[in-house]
Amino acid sequence: MNRGYAGFYKGYYLRSSYEYAYAKFLDYHSISWKYELDIFDIGYRIYKPDFFLYNSKNNLYKIVEIKSRNEIEKAKAQKALSAIENLFEIKTELISYKELLSLYIGLPFSLNSIITEWISSENTTINKSAFGELNGHYNRTHTLETRSRIGKNTKKIWASDSIAKQNMVEGLRKSGLSQKGKVKTPREKRQCTECAKTFIVMISSTQKFCSQTCAGNSAIRNATVAYVNKRNQIKEDIKKYIIQWSRQNKEIVLAATFNKISPTLSPLLRDIQDQFGVKDLRVICNAVFGQDRGRKELLKFMNHVCNEKIC
Repeated sequence: MNRGYAGFYKGYYLRSSYEYAYAKFLDYHSISWKYELDIFDIGYRIYKPDFFLYNSKNNLYKIVEIKSRNEIEKAKAQKALSAIENLFEIKTELISYKELLSLYIGLPFSLNSIITEWISSENTTINKSAFGELNGHYNRTHTLETRSRIGKNTKKIWASDSIAKQNMVEGLRKSGLSQKGKVKTPREKRQCTECAKTFIVMISSTQKFCSQTCAGNSAIRNATVAYVNKRNQIKEDIKKYIIQWSRQNKEIVLAATFNKISPTLSPLLRDIQDQFGVKDLRVICNAVFGQDRGRKELLKFMNHVCNEKIC
């Protein structure tokens, strides 16, 4: 399955010319961005968006997913982005060729010229998922005639001094075979740390998983745990900040009435948004109580901090 031209740009491995075109658009407008920075658990799957955009205070304000013109894939991506908006309260956007054309209107260079620049670059190559079920030959067997033709062609390559033979020799060397059929580096059996399946590798290999699928599942799980821990730490920091702010503004907190809560909480909420990037009161209440209890309960908690000096 051809997924477009892939290559490195600013240290990130971009997987299509559309992603490169969007990155160039962001750089032209001096918009701070990072690529595939985080992973989100959206309930029915784990999702890794493409671009993370930041404001002048280095706070995340939007996530952008780049997709091809395939309507089915765009619909799947939009569903995932909507889930991220609802669950994590982060603004998202889906961009494809049509949206890219609109973004490039008025720029001193065209979208097609940027795509051509990417395709023509020495640092890019065709990006294909050519393994497992995505391989066009997956689960198919060759006929006897085809096997015979492959064998004859292979013998011709080995008898030549062609580049194809050099590539074959290099591949054998990297796999531990310096000569055809001769094992130079000893192998050993290992157990996959993800699925416990047994596989064989060179003893010098650092491989821990039997397949890319198991390696990916392990990486996704570790990233999800790290993300959850990060969110929990932010919640703890928000609660500590509310306690500190309440003590430093004790007179304002104690003088506040329940019919004028907003003027009291507004400065606090602005500070929390600036320092932690959180502006939703429900998230802030959740950091304090473990659930959303509203403005009144939050003010009661702040009063209790001032009176009882809890921590």
